[in-house]
Amino acid sequence: MNRRDITRLAIAIVILSFVLSTFVSLWSLRLMAKRNMQELSKSLASLIYDSISSELSEPIVVSRSMANDTFLIDALENETSNGVDQTAEALAGYLTGQKEAFGYEAAFLVSDATKYYYSYGGINKHMDLTRSERDQWYARFIAAGKEYELDVDRDELSQDRWTVFVDTRIEDADGNLLGVCGVGARMTGSQDLFVALEKEYKVHISLIGADGLIHVDTDENKIESEYMTGIQVSDSKDFVYQKTGADRAVVTKYIDRLGWYLVIESDGSTERGELINVLLLNIVLCATVLVIMLLAVRIILARTRALTSASFIDQSTQLLNRRAFEEKKAELVQAGLKEDFVYVTADLNGLKQVNDNLGHAAGDELIKGAADCLKECFGKYGGVYRIGGDEFAAMLRLSDAGMKEAMDRLDRTTERWSGQLVKSLSISCGSASSREFPSENIGELIRISDERMYAAKAAYYARTGFERRK
Repeated sequence: MNRRDITRLAIAIVILSFVLSTFVSLWSLRLMAKRNMQELSKSLASLIYDSISSELSEPIVVSRSMANDTFLIDALENETSNGVDQTAEALAGYLTGQKEAFGYEAAFLVSDATKYYYSYGGINKHMDLTRSERDQWYARFIAAGKEYELDVDRDELSQDRWTVFVDTRIEDADGNLLGVCGVGARMTGSQDLFVALEKEYKVHISLIGADGLIHVDTDENKIESEYMTGIQVSDSKDFVYQKTGADRAVVTKYIDRLGWYLVIESDGSTERGELINVLLLNIVLCATVLVIMLLAVRIILARTRALTSASFIDQSTQLLNRRAFEEKKAELVQAGLKEDFVYVTADLNGLKQVNDNLGHAAGDELIKGAADCLKECFGKYGGVYRIGGDEFAAMLRLSDAGMKEAMDRLDRTTERWSGQLVKSLSISCGSASSREFPSENIGELIRISDERMYAAKAAYYARTGFERRK
């Protein structure tokens, strides 16, 4: 065999090696990209789920509280005897207070008896359920028999911002329908998060109903007017991944408090771009392709791990976030509770006053200060979580004596705390332990702890003379 033949053989071997390495590299990258896309989509879904749950928790609670307010119930029961004008005047003051206290876009009440739509300005209109398409939401909601329902009203979309209405049934003591009340709140934080994540990760994010109707979307023309097809939804608490085409895939998650499904859709453009880049690198740098691929895979895996880790941390306080809390709770549901398990609910006092009087920077400092105090006193005994705006929780393992010592230490720590913008802070706490309630599960301990925290908060406001939220 002469030199030319050897050269040709070497070239053939190099070309064959190049072709095989390119095929193997692209095939491997495609598999890794698929797994990465699944994990990335689940991480994004967790971030969005936390944002939506946090932003809509307060409007839901406020609307349900209104439905149980004896003032509204009495107003509807005596609407005829008191007269519509007197009722409208009384309700206008009440609804104005709700709207302004929480900064909502709207607060409203519909009487089932007279079909008058009361708002913060008085009587807004008389509902026409036979001819007005805009008033059909009321009939649909009543027919559904739900306690409350969320609705994005396209007519209320202004300046491209989302407004979500929480509609809630009002019933008398015998369970008879009196009407519907609710509030309209802007979803500013969630909307900004949707836009940022769609732009950064080349995905499309929507909230849809069981029938596929799009309720929330960055394209406002789709809201309440288009249906998302080809997607199977499930009421499972898990994130569900499914392929919907050659390059399309979605991750869905049911949000039980909203009755909607979170959908994150990828068109595969990111994956295709990575494959093309790798092919070009193989052509140009055949000798180093394996090293480059190894580095690429490591970068992808590191990015996935970093995103997964970040999705468990609340960035503003560095505490564990709502997702970590839900996963830990699910773990305790499966594994059961140890004898020394203690659940703690904690809530800041006076945050609204600080935000109103000193600004949101001071409010953020107060939240961070509370998180630091809770972590300092409880962190070595278990997980400390931020589960809402100024709401915290801890799942601990310690004795009764240890718990008393930790609570005493928290009292001393909060008394010593002083910030640059805010000079003091106060935290209301409630706790429940397996030792105290040996037959109860984690859900019941949370309920008991929440009740004790609310009692402590009520005592604080009664003692200090401050009114919550005002």
